[in-house]
Amino acid sequence: MLQEPVFTEADVRRLNVVRQALAGTTARSAAANLGLSTRQIFRLKAKVRTSGDPGIIHGNRGRRPANALPAGLRECVLNLHQEEYSLYNACHFAEALEEEHQIRLSRETIRRWLRAAGVPPKRRHRDNRKHRRRRPRRTRFGELLFLDGSPHHWLGPARPMSTLILATDDATGRPLWGIFLDQETLNGCFEVLYHVFRRYGLPEALYLDRAGQFTTTRHGGNHITQRDDKPTHFEIAMQRLGVELIFAHSPQARGRGERINGSFQDRLVAELAHHGVKDPHAATRYLNQRFIPRYARRFGVAPADPVSAFRPVSEDRDLRTVLCTREQRTVSNDNTISYKGREFQLLPASRTACIAGTKVEVQTWFDGSVRVFRPRGREIGTRKLPPKPKPRPKPRRTGYDVFAVHQL
Repeated sequence: MLQEPVFTEADVRRLNVVRQALAGTTARSAAANLGLSTRQIFRLKAKVRTSGDPGIIHGNRGRRPANALPAGLRECVLNLHQEEYSLYNACHFAEALEEEHQIRLSRETIRRWLRAAGVPPKRRHRDNRKHRRRRPRRTRFGELLFLDGSPHHWLGPARPMSTLILATDDATGRPLWGIFLDQETLNGCFEVLYHVFRRYGLPEALYLDRAGQFTTTRHGGNHITQRDDKPTHFEIAMQRLGVELIFAHSPQARGRGERINGSFQDRLVAELAHHGVKDPHAATRYLNQRFIPRYARRFGVAPADPVSAFRPVSEDRDLRTVLCTREQRTVSNDNTISYKGREFQLLPASRTACIAGTKVEVQTWFDGSVRVFRPRGREIGTRKLPPKPKPRPKPRRTGYDVFAVHQL
């Protein structure tokens, strides 16, 4: 039994105009009434003559489109999102489907399916109360780097909060290297820069916040500004390398770097949870070996000037002797020094002059090792001595002891 045709309101209106054209109205007036060409009016009149009223219905109505997606794909994609990719946004989920499951769908299709299934969007609050002007990107790769720590539950809400220290290029928007630590420290920043400098070279400038490991701005209270006459270890290291430091006075001033951190908090957290990464060392490996290269290809832009601004590092220069803390110590007569509550025995090489009473430089590298150098730069071997036994505390005299002394 043939199914009766279903006419929409537009079909009824079009049919009435075509009937009027069949009754004697000109094709030009009918075309103007329907917003069609006169040639299309002639075609509709011919179809209505041969097929009757159903001829006004488009021939493709009810047919499956040639470019339609396979049946069941929507349910498969929604199940994958619910079971494995619930933390992914629509764009990130579309990329993961193509890379890991060879399912290529547009971001808009994914977004439409997720909204129809009741999955809310992952939106962030945007504060538009104050108008700010966007700072143009630097023109060359390596002209300006962001270095910042982002505390977050990177390894999942059930794990303790950790900090991602990340270096990012301003001209290209490419992250360069990062590390996961318990908190943002001077040694962590030195380690990130060590890997960046070894791979790319020395940049022209660093854009930083006014954290304590970078610069000294407070002294004697929260409202007393100190002149930065005594540079920090970080400032000394960058001065020796010829890297300019630019300090921001607000997070909004470093908006491009803050947005990259926000994007990492969305995408990286979802990928670490999807791959079951719960260890900071494993997360650091995944970040630098897989996530950063893929993120750079996806979101990195070409610099306006293709000439790199990175300066090469000489092969004979050990960056660990620069990216470190430095302090002076005087060698005792027994060739020992005291440093941070511990004593170190100096082991000078043979045929060297006595170094007792001289000044040496003690360096703490970002891996925690302590190195001692002569004023001219030659390293001195050291051996950590066991801590000295503490004297026994004197017994406290009680009231009875005082009474016994008086009796004697």
